[in-house]
Amino acid sequence: MENKRKRRKGNKKKWKTIVAFLVFELVFTAVTAPFVLLYGPFDNAKRIYVGSAMTTMNHQYLATTFLSKERINEILNSSDEKNENLGIKNNSVVEVNGKHDNTIDLYKFENSKYNGHMLVIKDPKRVKVAYTKYMYKKGETTSEMAVDNNAVAAVNGGAFVDTSSNSNWTGNGGTPTGIIISNGKVVFSDLKTENTKTECMAITKEGKMLAGNYSTKQLKKLNVQEAVSFKPVLIKDGEPTPLGGANGARGIAPRTAIGQRADGSIVLMVIDGRNFVGSIGCTMTELQSLMLTKGNCVTAINLDGGKSSTMYLNGEVINDVSNGLGERYIASSIVVK
Repeated sequence: MENKRKRRKGNKKKWKTIVAFLVFELVFTAVTAPFVLLYGPFDNAKRIYVGSAMTTMNHQYLATTFLSKERINEILNSSDEKNENLGIKNNSVVEVNGKHDNTIDLYKFENSKYNGHMLVIKDPKRVKVAYTKYMYKKGETTSEMAVDNNAVAAVNGGAFVDTSSNSNWTGNGGTPTGIIISNGKVVFSDLKTENTKTECMAITKEGKMLAGNYSTKQLKKLNVQEAVSFKPVLIKDGEPTPLGGANGARGIAPRTAIGQRADGSIVLMVIDGRNFVGSIGCTMTELQSLMLTKGNCVTAINLDGGKSSTMYLNGEVINDVSNGLGERYIASSIVVK
């Protein structure tokens, strides 16, 4: 009987030692992992980690806790991620004056890393820029702006200043940055002069999409009807643009992009992310590849991503938004009338 008690005590002590060791290993790994990743030789993983952290509003501490501002900038500007589709070129002659029907095609795709949705709008003149009716006060969700504009489809749009408040920690999304042109009118601009350029997406009266650095004066001269600011340009004249430095080092995240095919069709794409059970998101280079190959675009530009990435179709949001509180309040969106 005494021997049994001793064996039980011995076994209990043994299991306590094993559990204590496992707890120590978990704590040790959790504490040291960021240092191994950020100060080790894993350059690509380092760029993805830092880029993913710094493109969020609420989790930049994952990088700033361990790295100085100078080191973060150095890592973000050192991107050398290769695009396997750099040899691909799409026909860059856009036919905007051809016959366009009113159909909208929806495509879904997924792999082990991300899930995506793509809309192809055959008539480019149906694509408009919408903006919050509470400009400077608060934003609206993508679906609210779609309903406001009697739109059948929409994705989130351009840049904005997202000031946080006590009542809404994700920010109110009410103040755009850059430029917004809607129905031929400049409804917002914080550019210093009419000659100051902003990287933007624009659609002319004829239905041709532009992507690049333009001034308000240039956009007016080109008879642009719709425009929002964001970056970077992904495809120009049928070829992928170089995404070196900070443009290529934005980590893995939800993404939104807009592009145009040679036949004039507009492509809207949203990649879900920050869901480690399903879709974690894609890099900027992967988004570029998707717009080039699946989108078959001759012109394309990245739009706001992260928590903003939203796709609306026929009265409902069809993608999985990464914001835990639901759709994010934003300043502008791209809608399909």
